[in-house]
Amino acid sequence: MKKILSIFLVFLSLNSYSLELDEKLTVRVLGLSSSKKTLLTNRGLEDGLVVGDHAKFFLSTGVVARGVVIKASPSRSIWSVYRVIDAAKIFNDRVMNIKIASPVKLTEDPSRALKADDMSSTIPVMSRGRSENVPQVSTDEQRDLDSMLEEQAPVIMGGTSKKTLEVFGVLSLNSMSGSFEQGSESGDSSAGHVDFTLGFEKYFATVGSFFENISIFALISKRSSTSGTTVTTKSDWFEYGIGGNWHFYNKPLTYNRPIGFVTLAAGVGTATSETTVNTSSTASTDPLKGSSNFFLIGVGGKYYLKNGFGVRAVIDYFSSGSTFEFDGGENLTQSLSGIRMRAGLSYRF
Repeated sequence: MKKILSIFLVFLSLNSYSLELDEKLTVRVLGLSSSKKTLLTNRGLEDGLVVGDHAKFFLSTGVVARGVVIKASPSRSIWSVYRVIDAAKIFNDRVMNIKIASPVKLTEDPSRALKADDMSSTIPVMSRGRSENVPQVSTDEQRDLDSMLEEQAPVIMGGTSKKTLEVFGVLSLNSMSGSFEQGSESGDSSAGHVDFTLGFEKYFATVGSFFENISIFALISKRSSTSGTTVTTKSDWFEYGIGGNWHFYNKPLTYNRPIGFVTLAAGVGTATSETTVNTSSTASTDPLKGSSNFFLIGVGGKYYLKNGFGVRAVIDYFSSGSTFEFDGGENLTQSLSGIRMRAGLSYRF
């Protein structure tokens, strides 16, 4: 009795959340019949779909099909497609969007009937308290997709998050080369860098807008470097800036799918430099304070779980400049640039 009650409570909890009319969802086609009138998707009761839901399947180019849910499990659903507009764009592993729609009234009136498919054979299906007619699914087609629906093998399914704020941290260890100039003196330099960056990123959830694939972020960064042996120079930077990411592979709010992006940022900050001259008998230091600026451009990848935790990795070209003022008027300018590899963690909320 307790087991039956538990199953009943789970069923109620799954159905307590259902998608509203015109609500959108991203789905992936996991299975498809030869006639393309029956398909299996990676969305189910947990995503708000219930048996009898009607929806339009669409891409950026427009609507490609229309169907109704005829069977659903917590993470999958079988759809009967009763109108195919562009069959060439429906295939296995295809990612599409669906929009919950009002049922199409099927009629025997030839002037009003949908003509894209043969719907002479129909079966009644309860649709959230209303009875509608939907196309008959052949026994073979439903058997094939039922077997996929009941598979016990775990499947990692992607989705779209509604969390549009994110905090992230990235760390890099790298070597850079550059130059210095003070009065009539100049030369080349190189140094190993340790860089930790903490950032706050904002995404935009408006589907179809210009900002759909773009995010903006603010960051603060702590850098340090050490170079030389007999004469050791230790430099530190504290910088802050702003930037943006353009996501070119998968949507930026996707989870359980890799996301590719291009990043661009710039900022300013403060710099300190301390030079130590080490000899057998003495050591001297010469601390300096100044200002800095930086610029970066790169490409990276992100990956998020449904709970909001994620990882990211970035390869970028980084360029920075620092200026230290002297009382004598001869300012010391330093520039460093190079390729950095950075990796870190993030959390969306």
